[in-house]
Amino acid sequence: MTSRLVWLRFGGPVVGRFPRLFYRLALVAGWVAWQMRRGVRKNVVRNMLPLCDGDLPRAKREGLRACQHVAQYWVDLMTLPRRDMTRFEADQLHLIHGERLTVLEQPGPILAVSAHTGNGELAVQALTFRGRSFVALVEAQEPPAWSEMLLSMRAAAGGNFHETDFGGVRACVRALREGQLVGMMGDRDIQLAGICVTVCERRVRIPRGPWELARRTGALVLPVFSSRVRADHFTVHVEEAFTIPKTSDVEADVLEGAKRYAVLLEQHLRRDPGQWAVLEDFWRVHACE
Repeated sequence: MTSRLVWLRFGGPVVGRFPRLFYRLALVAGWVAWQMRRGVRKNVVRNMLPLCDGDLPRAKREGLRACQHVAQYWVDLMTLPRRDMTRFEADQLHLIHGERLTVLEQPGPILAVSAHTGNGELAVQALTFRGRSFVALVEAQEPPAWSEMLLSMRAAAGGNFHETDFGGVRACVRALREGQLVGMMGDRDIQLAGICVTVCERRVRIPRGPWELARRTGALVLPVFSSRVRADHFTVHVEEAFTIPKTSDVEADVLEGAKRYAVLLEQHLRRDPGQWAVLEDFWRVHACE
């Protein structure tokens, strides 16, 4: 058993019992990681620069915040088994344009597309208590035992989580055809089969899966972007839902959906860059070239 598994298995219950303490400690851990991990610091600053219009001092400040938010995400995860998610939206979420969530009360499949800002997973999970079943895709991890434990912890607060493989995609298609809610991330192209769009005047790949699934199933796309206000309190921006056209040109339809999302993604990343908890060199790893 790896040290990560030991910490998650035995440390998780302790973190879950004293979340306020560990959210504070996570800020310190994020600061230490920022100071000690030079490669990560370099990547994150490069991620921030286009969002900060080239302002290096600001990019460094926002980069530190991003590292601290990554550390707090792990506290989110370890506290999930002890959370009362039926109260989470009322007590710990502040909705911007919450009236747009009325689409959840209507019949038909919905694909909620978020990004690695704040904690998109937690925000979408909270919305499942509006009477919708929930299926989500997440990135596979190594070793498999680590990945299985993460899936189990994510599911502790409700919803069914699957890795981004054939079985996971099939589960999403089935859920959408049954009129359920599916959650996916729309910023990182982890399968390296994405579609090129422009974000911050750079050509990058974002996942094509959400737009292909929405087109295939006729699902309504609901973009939601989360921002961490403090500890486990979040603001969730709910954007206008839209559908993917279904013409004879499949690629053009998928591209239209991706481009529409890319505009929203850039707006939210520029609004609060430090919320973007991505530690890889995004602009290089996902460059279209």
